[in-house]
Amino acid sequence: MCFRMRQRFLIATLMLLPVTAMAQDEPLIEHAEPQSGFERMQRGFGMIFEGLREEVDPTVDGLKDKAGELRDKAREMAPEMREWVESMGPALRDLADKIGDLNDYHAPEKLPNGDIILRRKQPLLDAPEPPMDVPMGPTDI
Repeated sequence: MCFRMRQRFLIATLMLLPVTAMAQDEPLIEHAEPQSGFERMQRGFGMIFEGLREEVDPTVDGLKDKAGELRDKAREMAPEMREWVESMGPALRDLADKIGDLNDYHAPEKLPNGDIILRRKQPLLDAPEPPMDVPMGPTDI
């Protein structure tokens, strides 16, 4: 289940907790039939959401544990990340200046020899011509 689905499911469950809590306030008699259709639906929904809550609780607890671990790891790595950003900042700025807007490029392609290339959607008008002494196709050695 993706994070957004879990988040929506958790929100829906939390919104309906008061309904299930109200349903639990009344004593349940196992063999007694509810008197009206509304009471049957209320009891059914109460049972459904109680079952869903029981299934979701371990997941929520696990997510809380993971969040705590990630927070601790982030605090531990913060000085190293800050140092890396400070040292790589100028190089990344230079690269961003050379590339420009990423929307000017097609998606990366992997060539049969393993090279990865980025093709421009529209070629540069002032692009230099390739040198004439460089072969344009594959070369046998």
